Amino acid sequence: MAQQYELSLYDYWRVIRRRKFILFFTFAAVMISTWIFTNMQIQIYQSIAMVKVESTLIVPGVATESMGWDILTALNTEVKIIKSAIVAERVANKLGLLLPDMKKDVIDSIVQNIQNKISASRVGDTNLMQITATSSDRKETAKLANATAEVYIEKGIEDRSRRAKELRSFIGTQLAEAEKKLKESEDKERKFIEINRVAGVGGYMATNLLNLQSRRRDLLKQYTEQHPDVIQVDRQIKMIEEQMRSLPKEELEYARIRREVKLNENLYSLLAQRYKEAEISEADRVQSAFIVSQAVEPHSPIRPNRATNFSAGTLLGIFLGIVFAFIIEHLDTSIGTIEDVETYLQSPVLGIIPHIEPEKRGNIISSQFKFLRSKDDIKLLRSKMIVYHSSRSPFVEAYHTLRTNIKVAKEEIIGGSTCILFTSSGVGEGKTLTALNFSLAASQIGIKTLLIELDLRRPSLHKIFGMQRVPGFTDCLLGKQQWQDVTRGTTDFLLGEIELERLLQTPGIENFKFINCGSIPSNPIDLLGSIKAGTIFSELRNNFELIIIDCSPVLLFADSLILSKYADGVVIVYKVGRIARGALKRARDQLMTVKAKLMGVILNDIKSTEMEPRYGYYYAYRYYSDSVSGSASGREKTPKT
Repeated sequence: MAQQYELSLYDYWRVIRRRKFILFFTFAAVMISTWIFTNMQIQIYQSIAMVKVESTLIVPGVATESMGWDILTALNTEVKIIKSAIVAERVANKLGLLLPDMKKDVIDSIVQNIQNKISASRVGDTNLMQITATSSDRKETAKLANATAEVYIEKGIEDRSRRAKELRSFIGTQLAEAEKKLKESEDKERKFIEINRVAGVGGYMATNLLNLQSRRRDLLKQYTEQHPDVIQVDRQIKMIEEQMRSLPKEELEYARIRREVKLNENLYSLLAQRYKEAEISEADRVQSAFIVSQAVEPHSPIRPNRATNFSAGTLLGIFLGIVFAFIIEHLDTSIGTIEDVETYLQSPVLGIIPHIEPEKRGNIISSQFKFLRSKDDIKLLRSKMIVYHSSRSPFVEAYHTLRTNIKVAKEEIIGGSTCILFTSSGVGEGKTLTALNFSLAASQIGIKTLLIELDLRRPSLHKIFGMQRVPGFTDCLLGKQQWQDVTRGTTDFLLGEIELERLLQTPGIENFKFINCGSIPSNPIDLLGSIKAGTIFSELRNNFELIIIDCSPVLLFADSLILSKYADGVVIVYKVGRIARGALKRARDQLMTVKAKLMGVILNDIKSTEMEPRYGYYYAYRYYSDSVSGSASGREKTPKT
């Protein structure tokens, strides 16, 4: 069972860096979608007019001092009025939107449209109200807000005048009736005096009684009936009533008539005063609201809010990018760390080859996506040979480290002849280039090395050297050639397509020999498993210290399984992210089934984002490569790919 590791902050950062293109494309897709969505939305503009409402909106002629003014209730009422259909219809008329010959349903539609565009609200705890108009037409917003404010003020003046007129008319009617009753009561009093010749004592006492009763009502508003002043007034009223009962019948009748006259006089005086006030209010067109600030034409829309949309799009794009990056990482079935490889395969990691970018790509198509068929692909591989890089480059040092690790795993690699087979799980993992560079690195320290091209399915080593494929190793197996005749050395390399200057600057190149594949047989498995093959390998061991075999992928062909019996060790080249871990495990199991001596795994084309921080080697690559390229620029040329 694979060992589980706790994810650290760097692990998350490593995933983000490794999947940075997914994050970038997700972010770009979200931002483009946000831009499209924002531009597809209808732009909405808004204008605001400010109106101040006065407390004089209470109906004149009514006792405002006693009623007071509830500002909250009044302003809420005015808000409803501003948003009413009556105001909206007047605004439509004011703006010339309604025509005399329009049908009612059309008028209702226009009014409803204006109501939808107009809103009103109270500003804080003040008596200010803001009238807001929203529309897709920036000019219409200011016109609607200002027209609504003006119509609202005009309607307030008209309503006040109408209420004052109605009040004056009502008071006038009541005043005429009061005047009629007063005349009738005065005529009745005059006739009674003429007939009965009364002195008027009863009338005097009746007047006093009315005054005392009025005073008692005023006192009861402040005191109870047990208050001394109230008790004293009650005694006076009782005394006058007793005196009036002792008066003659004529005096009592006169007192009653006199009291009626007095009541009619008071009512007439009150109504006459209110009538004059109503006339004054009707003539005075006082405004109950004033425009504090007029609406102006807006410069920018309130919706869509581009800043908000793009801020939200940025956050969403980053979030989704990270989510998708981790989803892809979770779905990635490859193995990403040394610990995972060693734990999963139960085999050591012999070396780690860092990723290197060629300086010029041109139209090069990576072999990761298609078979090597074009000249550009060969140039790309050739540019990654260690002869094209400084000896101090971490890329070259990686192969020397690999050689040291293999030496530790196979102590007899130096001093005795050793045969190592390089293979991989699938295509495009870099086994050919790794075998070539490993062979060159071994020859540079004086090891007599032979590289054999036995990838009979897709041979490419001879193309890298610029040599002919035939004759080669298969021709030796068929008895057409001797291995000594098909072995290539320094002279053949100089005649090939590798730059002469590079070869001359490469130390130990005379220790490196190469045998190309030769003719491609129809039955390569039978040919590789023949007795002749074993004989040739025995002869080669007697002449070379190190023999490197570049073979076909394990899972695709059985060549590696056949040739593993001639090798002292088998090395699997694995490119992180290229092949699933299950395929790598099956390749290892197949080799173990035929009892191949599996030495370990080489992690190829590793980027710094795929490794943990303790492997500082990979992060030092840029530092060393920059310094090396600067020091070596005068004596080494970059390969022209």
